[in-house]
Amino acid sequence: MALNPFFLGRLIAIGGNEDKANELLVLKRVVQEIGKTDYKVGVITTASEDPEQRGKEYHKVFTTLGASRIDIFNIKERVQANDRKSAKTIADLDLIFFTGGDQLRLTTIMGGTRIFDAIQECLENGALIAGTSAGATVFSDTMIYEGKSEDGLFKGSVLSTSGFGFVNNIIFDTHFMARGRIGRLIQIITTNPTCIGVGIGEDSAVILKGDGVAEVFGTGQVIIVDGCGIGHSNIMEIKPGEPVAVENVRIHSLVNGYGYDFKNRQFLPLTIK
Repeated sequence: MALNPFFLGRLIAIGGNEDKANELLVLKRVVQEIGKTDYKVGVITTASEDPEQRGKEYHKVFTTLGASRIDIFNIKERVQANDRKSAKTIADLDLIFFTGGDQLRLTTIMGGTRIFDAIQECLENGALIAGTSAGATVFSDTMIYEGKSEDGLFKGSVLSTSGFGFVNNIIFDTHFMARGRIGRLIQIITTNPTCIGVGIGEDSAVILKGDGVAEVFGTGQVIIVDGCGIGHSNIMEIKPGEPVAVENVRIHSLVNGYGYDFKNRQFLPLTIK
């Protein structure tokens, strides 16, 4: 069964805890994908509980990686997200980077604001958008925002809401192997089998370029959870808190250089030798 995913533009979703001090493998690839050496980057720290510290960390990283200009947006309230000057600054960026933290902070503070509109316009005009952890989870139209890993396959334990909608029919989860989140992604795909789940490991990333094909890079794994073949589940019959039964969930494991065709729900062998 083919899928028609919608990618608003070029996106890189990082699974969190990417190396920021040594080889910088993932972040170097992010910069490479910008497509120019004289680049301007904006770092949005809204998701973080300590935005100033996150801003300092990424300012150091992108200085090391040769950015010509780095703007840090410590947006803590909606009134700041509606600032015309900041929105104008964002419109001139080549890379917009969302840090990790709490994805609900991103959606509740930034959704429907001038800065959000400016980010969407940048994406449509060819700028690269990257996010790590919560900053990647928010890319989806359907966004996981809560659910303990150990309770992932008990009905009602995984909560979702609307994300930024940069992609549709794809649901991201992060810190995937380190936090054992396979159960919660299976549950949300069981209740949304049209969607494809993408569980991104730490220091790993997925790049989406608009053609329906994703490439994986980094040191870890990316797990694809596909519910198109589900034949039976008990999700409608059981009460909240009861265990989920589900038949024929397809799972793929991808590592650096492998890809996935979302349109055709197809695993793609190694693309980088």
